[in-house]
Amino acid sequence: MGSSYQQATTLHLIIFLQIIHLVTGPYKIIPPDKPVTGIIGKGVILPCQLKVNIIPERLSVQWIFTGNSKRIDVTTYDGKNTYNPVHEDETYRGRTNFFQSEFHRGNLSLHLKNVTLLDKGKYTCSVFFENWYDEVVVDLNVAAKGDESSVFLDGHVGQGIGLTCKSQGWFPEPEVVWLNSKGQTRKEEVTTQRTKSSAGVFDVVSSMNLEPGSDKEVSCRVVNNLLNEMCQSRVLISDVFFPSTSPWMTAFLVILFLNVAVFAAMGYKLKSSFTQSRKAEKERLKAEIERIKAELDFWEARSNAVPITVNPECRVLELQVPGVPDVESNASESAGLNTPSTVPVLVGKEGFASGKHYWEVEVGQEQDWVLGVVREKGRQEEEGTHPREDYWALHRSQGEIFSSTGDHRIEKQMSYSVIGVLLDLEEGQVNFYEAEQIRTMVRMPLRLGKETAEMFYPFLSKSERTDTPLIHPVSIPVPLKLL
Repeated sequence: MGSSYQQATTLHLIIFLQIIHLVTGPYKIIPPDKPVTGIIGKGVILPCQLKVNIIPERLSVQWIFTGNSKRIDVTTYDGKNTYNPVHEDETYRGRTNFFQSEFHRGNLSLHLKNVTLLDKGKYTCSVFFENWYDEVVVDLNVAAKGDESSVFLDGHVGQGIGLTCKSQGWFPEPEVVWLNSKGQTRKEEVTTQRTKSSAGVFDVVSSMNLEPGSDKEVSCRVVNNLLNEMCQSRVLISDVFFPSTSPWMTAFLVILFLNVAVFAAMGYKLKSSFTQSRKAEKERLKAEIERIKAELDFWEARSNAVPITVNPECRVLELQVPGVPDVESNASESAGLNTPSTVPVLVGKEGFASGKHYWEVEVGQEQDWVLGVVREKGRQEEEGTHPREDYWALHRSQGEIFSSTGDHRIEKQMSYSVIGVLLDLEEGQVNFYEAEQIRTMVRMPLRLGKETAEMFYPFLSKSERTDTPLIHPVSIPVPLKLL
């Protein structure tokens, strides 16, 4: 009899368990197959998927953070559309929400907004109702892709050229790779520094020396292996930028000889002339000396040549340049001499804060053009604002050349092909040259401010004959520095 009772009890228990299974269904939380990566400053979804046939009404969900020896109650949902933010920690307040419209599908994931470095760690999704409980752990990594990298020429190092690559705002620490024209890692020795900023992200500065005879195409690639993201900058170094036997010593000796001859001739003429012809000869010799000095000044300026590239997008500057027609006006007449005009220009990618820098612009037979230097005093962080700007420029309109320093007319009905520009931040001036005639057109003093973020950028108007801005490299050897 005892055996029959035992069999009946077992049968009733099996039937009861099957009924419970039919009512509640198989409950299970599907764990994520890999850690989740969040981008700093953006949102991320922490997955928590409940596999169930019917979602109970009194379902409760709690998310808990554990990391850096801390345990924080992130947020809680307590069934029947009751969202309880009271239990939210101050660190996460206003940054979390559930997908309540998808609860019936078992989607208990958490949307975490504005990810920060402190959010890195483990998050536990705890689900319970009535007598059932389960949990799953989600690993959250954080990362950031930095700004576009930039490659700068540092000057001569021995017989080579020093190059520096810079980029900011990376996390975790990025990898920096220098490549040649074939995309292969360069063999030169590289020095890389990674500096952690106050925001917790990394700024990188990497340097290498490019020796004569090596591959002149250089690329700097900065890689975030966690995000599998990268940025890359490429430069092509011309042979003219490598140091060679200085032509200036020969030029100096020739010019010195000419000066000695000129002064000797002047002394002879002064002794042998007693009339007005002596004064005329003296003026002619003086003019010759001034011409030689002007040529020396031009060649010295040209020795500071730097490569310039421009951003393809036009910017609109308000230039108070005589004769510039306003692009927003339908008037056919030129603006007055002191009328500000908005002019679309192309601005150089390279900015300079010190030193001497020379470049040349091919204006060809363009009827109207504007070129020069613009200063930006700091970059505003607020969206929709622009930095304050000053400029020093030449403008050609209706055959006349004007400068931006007052109502100054340079030339009338003159044609130029190449204009040289020297930004001299040591002497505090901008010089413009007629490169083919080797003469100075005008010198403009700079109004140097006290802002530490002050940068000067080349700019020029876009050519009507081609989409390519005609800033070209200066094809002369760079002289050695005299010790």
